[in-house]
Amino acid sequence: MKKLFCLLAALALLAQPLRAAEEPKCYLALTFDDGPSGELTERLLEGLAERQVHATFFVCGYRIAEFPDTLSHIAAAGHEIGLHSSNHDYMQKMDYGTALRDLTGCAKAVEDACGVRAQLFRPPGGLYGDTLLSAAKDAGLSVILWSVDPCDWNEAAWDGVLPTVLSEAHDGRIILMHDLSAHSVTCALQAIDRLHAQGYTFCTVSELAALRGTALLPGEVYTGFPPLDG
Repeated sequence: MKKLFCLLAALALLAQPLRAAEEPKCYLALTFDDGPSGELTERLLEGLAERQVHATFFVCGYRIAEFPDTLSHIAAAGHEIGLHSSNHDYMQKMDYGTALRDLTGCAKAVEDACGVRAQLFRPPGGLYGDTLLSAAKDAGLSVILWSVDPCDWNEAAWDGVLPTVLSEAHDGRIILMHDLSAHSVTCALQAIDRLHAQGYTFCTVSELAALRGTALLPGEVYTGFPPLDG
């Protein structure tokens, strides 16, 4: 009887890590718009490194001109870099030629500063039309929107930033934030800590797409990548 008890106990212990290994992981893509922003972005990069988290940064050309070293630090840390236009002009009503010049100009600024050839684009305000999508396609850029927006750019909404991220974060979603204020940086790092504790793993947009078996196509629009079972 004692031998049987020991055998059952051993089997129970062996089964525990097996069950844990079979638990599905939940993934989120954390993204930051409108940078780089010098000291604020550097602070964010430090916090991400401490937490071993990679994010996707959608950057503006005029910001790159101001903070080229910060963009290099983003790339060197292993984060993904996407485009957010040259001057943060709304682009949904631009003609094809103007839109394409904007995208290629921003892409050149990124490549000149850090050697990265961007493959993702987020239009300012999330606004786009068929003409902009055609320009993005011809520039080789997939269009990435979001599925969680805490409006951290709006100081009047700051009290709700962290609660919104925590309540709306679900497997496969893309979180939109900005590296433009100390409050946003603090909330982003707090959200990572809280969501890590809930079992979430953070990755870049392209990594999340790959995990879900989605090929990112130029000119196509993506708002998130839900689990394969729906």
